[in-house]
Amino acid sequence: MKSLLVVVVAVAACTNEPSKLSTASPPPATPTAAAPAAPSGTVEERLARVERRLDKVVDILEQALPPAEPDPDTTYAVPIDPIDPVQGPADAKVTIVEGFEFLCPYCYMVNPTVEQILQKYPKDVRLVSKYLVIHGPPAIPPGIAACAAAKQGKYKEMKAALWGHLFKLEGDRPNVQPEQAQQANLEKMAGEAGVDVAKMKSDMDSCQSWLESSKATLGPLGVNGTPAFFINGRYINGALPFEEFDKVIQEELAKADKVIADGSVKQADYYATQIVGKGIKKVKGRFED
Repeated sequence: MKSLLVVVVAVAACTNEPSKLSTASPPPATPTAAAPAAPSGTVEERLARVERRLDKVVDILEQALPPAEPDPDTTYAVPIDPIDPVQGPADAKVTIVEGFEFLCPYCYMVNPTVEQILQKYPKDVRLVSKYLVIHGPPAIPPGIAACAAAKQGKYKEMKAALWGHLFKLEGDRPNVQPEQAQQANLEKMAGEAGVDVAKMKSDMDSCQSWLESSKATLGPLGVNGTPAFFINGRYINGALPFEEFDKVIQEELAKADKVIADGSVKQADYYATQIVGKGIKKVKGRFED
């Protein structure tokens, strides 16, 4: 028999996959009927009917619920695409893959924590950016502009300019400034960041593939919200405090140091062989055994 378990967790993240259960209409009332007749058939036949009905229930729940999320205790294989912007050394012992979006307020809120991590571990941590569109078409141009700037080696500068213009803090609450995501304003930001604007504009068409590859990579891993992080394949969701990230980073550094020290893996190959090569490639479904 399949067991059914529904867990609802509130996290500080943007998502584009709300549950359909909260808006579903209750089933219509059925008229009172006489007591049903005793089930017919052999035990095996009756069990087969129960299994078929249970399969239908599972299918309905699979369609109504958001996709299953990654397990924080599992190491997932999160490949790096050549078009992904990267900050930090290529041979870093710890690779953080960030799924984010420039119109996501929680991504804005966690960015200082991300920068703090890079400052603390300049030789041991690299950040790989993947862009997951949550807020629809308005979120696409800033991502494309950042990708085009990355082709000039100006991703860090353009990213800082975008965060500086796309949100305004009012008290402790970040409010998005949607007009800043328009092309004219993006070009102005690029100029301020030292980006060659003409070259950026010519490179923007090719950057659509960054969005496509990001979705193709993160989708099978159950990522349907931002920000989402994989620290050497281990999942962290939402705008969590620095200490939460640092704990996992320290654990992963210890693992990497041990493997690298015994000479079985070169430091430059660690992520590709130990994380991507051995990690789980797809999130387990809610009702899988």
